[in-house]
Amino acid sequence: MAIPKHVVDEVRTRADIVSVVGQSVTLRRAGASWVGLCPFHNEKSPSFNVVPSKQIYHCFGCGAGGDVFTFLQKTRGLGFTDAVRELAAQVGVVVEERQLSAEETLRNSRRKDLYDTCEAAARWYSTTLLVGKDGAPGRAYLASRGISLETARKYRMGYAPEGWNNLENHLKAEGFDADLMLRAGLVKKQESRGSTYDVFRGRLLFSILDDRGRPIAFGGRVMPGADKDAPKYLNSPGTEIYEKSKVLYGLSWARTAIQRRDRLLVVEGYFDAVSLWQAGFEEAVAPCGTALTAEHLDIVRRLTLKVIALFDTDEAGLNAAVRSLGLFLAAGVEARRLDLPGAKDPDEYVQKFGAAGFEERLTRTEPLLELVIRRTLDKHGSSAEGRGRAVAELVPTLRRLSGTVRDATIRRAAGWMGMPEQELERQVGGAAASAAPEAGPRRWQPDKDLAHLLWLVVHFPAEVRPTLDQAEPSLISELPEVLEAIARLVDGQGLPTVLEELRERAPDLARTLAQAAANSDLYRLEAAESAARAILARMDLRGIEAQILAINREIHHCETTGDKSSYADLVRRLSGLYARQATLKQLVNRRAGGRAGC
Repeated sequence: MAIPKHVVDEVRTRADIVSVVGQSVTLRRAGASWVGLCPFHNEKSPSFNVVPSKQIYHCFGCGAGGDVFTFLQKTRGLGFTDAVRELAAQVGVVVEERQLSAEETLRNSRRKDLYDTCEAAARWYSTTLLVGKDGAPGRAYLASRGISLETARKYRMGYAPEGWNNLENHLKAEGFDADLMLRAGLVKKQESRGSTYDVFRGRLLFSILDDRGRPIAFGGRVMPGADKDAPKYLNSPGTEIYEKSKVLYGLSWARTAIQRRDRLLVVEGYFDAVSLWQAGFEEAVAPCGTALTAEHLDIVRRLTLKVIALFDTDEAGLNAAVRSLGLFLAAGVEARRLDLPGAKDPDEYVQKFGAAGFEERLTRTEPLLELVIRRTLDKHGSSAEGRGRAVAELVPTLRRLSGTVRDATIRRAAGWMGMPEQELERQVGGAAASAAPEAGPRRWQPDKDLAHLLWLVVHFPAEVRPTLDQAEPSLISELPEVLEAIARLVDGQGLPTVLEELRERAPDLARTLAQAAANSDLYRLEAAESAARAILARMDLRGIEAQILAINREIHHCETTGDKSSYADLVRRLSGLYARQATLKQLVNRRAGGRAGC
């Protein structure tokens, strides 16, 4: 038994699709719609539209579209039921329980228990740091790093005291069993003794949250004076709710600032992010103990195309910056780099020079590509052979650029290499064209008249219904899905409901309807009825003219064979068709007033 339709409709009605999409995509108002960069394909000019009046989104670039549930399914990997339940909880709709399959019951239970376990651990770690007697070393260390307890509280920092089973004992007292703690990555099993012990001991902890602000993992920094063999940072392992390659530390806190400032600062470490947040730069995020991934940048590019990479200034940091360039280019993200002289990382720079010093420094960024070019040239040397090797290494990267960025980069790179700009341009432009992708199956597309009629049905169903009720269905379309969709929309059914049922069996029709909803300025309300009549007249006229052409061919055949009886009947039919053609032409030639575009 699925969630009742009336419950799904109520959740959809109450949910603010602009707010939901805006958590993942930076949106700006454009008339009756909101626009942003599509999260489903790389683009530099916004073609992704959210239409709150229709409760749908549509991308004119890749054709992706749907309602608020579809968006959560595609961006969060949720099933339909989970998407409905998640939104229902947010908008205050009670979802009636249904009989779940054994697999669904187990999966939901396991994930909920893991979230609850991590939340309980985060609370205990935070309380220990802020007020616990055992948290004194953590508080002292924060003070030495210039981080206030208010900052620690706001960003859910914590402390794991020394001892093998402190967290484990606390969670057991709250009713969590050892299996949950193991699956959450909070304890480990000592196989030789058959016992378990806390993963984090004697460490300052950073809570890693998902996009809903729920703790899902932790990063732990070792305390000064600890065993020299202990790793400086220890991170939670991957779990059923945590994949480090898909999570950026601090994004749940940074999202609003990223969208407001239209930029993102990516740093290497947890402390770098916390120091920048405390200094007022809340648009900072960090990978969770791993290098940047394509999945990370897929998340980033939905929010902004402007990224400033603040890698450490040592050799390892420079190498990390160089390695990341390909990911930025593939994601279509404008990556810039910032040097921080006199400091090894952003944390140290902010502590030394303050927020004003860091803000001033942010005006001196350079394209990350320029760093890559300089390091490539330094690596191969200034000899003719070295320059040749450098060019060969850089050409594949330069070929990925376009427009003015490509021209300016080639000009600067040629100067650094000591070679004519035209020669470098020739080598870069001499790339063999990549093989064109094989054409996929041809997609259904309506002709212009049907596309316009569907637009009217989507935007003004009540106004065009009387005209459509009088039309012969076969005149509109031979596809039953088209006629069914029109009938349901003019009957008052919501577009998201219609799209949901069309998406599997008629995806191209669903895409066309969503695209129509995202285009708000084709006709005015007062012109809707006359426009529908004119469109149906053009459709009818095309059919009449096809019949006239066919009958004229038959008449010509009768003239050559001497078939007088058939000839007379054909002439009578042709006369009636000509009269109908004249009437339709008069109707079509009366321009439908109120057209705002095609």
